[in-house]
Amino acid sequence: MNKKPKSLRIGDKVAVVAPSSATDSASLEKAEKKLKAMGLNPVMFPTCYTNYGHLSAPDEMRAKDVNDAFRDESIKGIICLRGGYGTPRILNKLDYEMIAENPKVFVGFSDITALHVAFNQICHMTTFHGPMATSNFAKFKNEDVLFEPYTYNSLQRNIFTNEPAGEHKNSGDEPLSFFCCKDAEGELIGGNLTLLVSTMGSPYELDARGKILFIEEVNEPIYKIDRMLTTLALAGKFEQCAGVVFGTFTGCEREEKAYEGGLDLTLEEVINNTVVPFGKAVVYNFKAGHSFPQPTLAFGTNVKIDACRNKVIFTESGCR
Repeated sequence: MNKKPKSLRIGDKVAVVAPSSATDSASLEKAEKKLKAMGLNPVMFPTCYTNYGHLSAPDEMRAKDVNDAFRDESIKGIICLRGGYGTPRILNKLDYEMIAENPKVFVGFSDITALHVAFNQICHMTTFHGPMATSNFAKFKNEDVLFEPYTYNSLQRNIFTNEPAGEHKNSGDEPLSFFCCKDAEGELIGGNLTLLVSTMGSPYELDARGKILFIEEVNEPIYKIDRMLTTLALAGKFEQCAGVVFGTFTGCEREEKAYEGGLDLTLEEVINNTVVPFGKAVVYNFKAGHSFPQPTLAFGTNVKIDACRNKVIFTESGCR
């Protein structure tokens, strides 16, 4: 049974931590304004203000911010500043026993995938794959913060209420596609494909048994997507899982080859080659990941794939 955090309330203190890469001061100021406009009281942790090469801070400092945010009883939720790179480097520096005893709303995506998987599997805690503090889901007009409705409403419903998200609807009602007309039900887990592959063979490796796998990616050529999906296939992940939901693959293009007219396979062909043969429910064009508008997904909660009716339904809330 997963531990569900309490839903947030207006006025709650939320920690903003940077467990991956750094950002600039202008983006930091906008991030703080967005959270205040949501009715939250942001507490900017030290890693928000530092930089260390391609990281926001050395490993010990980034891990300390995450541990401190969970340990502080006055903090009711944690929102990551941004992605980039760095979370796999702190996985062995986190206090999972303490974190499990203090479940809190935890939001992020992209490089934050490594933390989602660790918190889901080690702490048995529900987390939220959704926009981060610097994500582009609001515009600024004078002193007003104007939120993009689809992204804002999905985030708000997930972290401010204890209601299931219900049927997933793509922005603009763009239809889902199904490679296999099969139903499936299970706990949703996953995230960015590169991060899922990066922990293979470690204590933090994805456990796919009976799960619905959500997979998304950004700016990787299709042949690299092929390589990473093949890695998961060879590791038995698609044999063990109940179903697969493919999110957005933003900027993932076919590369031209040296021979005349040569191109990578299409993403659909790669999925047909590497995932479909396992005979599981496979959903495609589920608009989530590195794209906006962006829905928030409650990882560690139950999801139902109803292929006959072309639906993916969140049947369980992420908060209590």
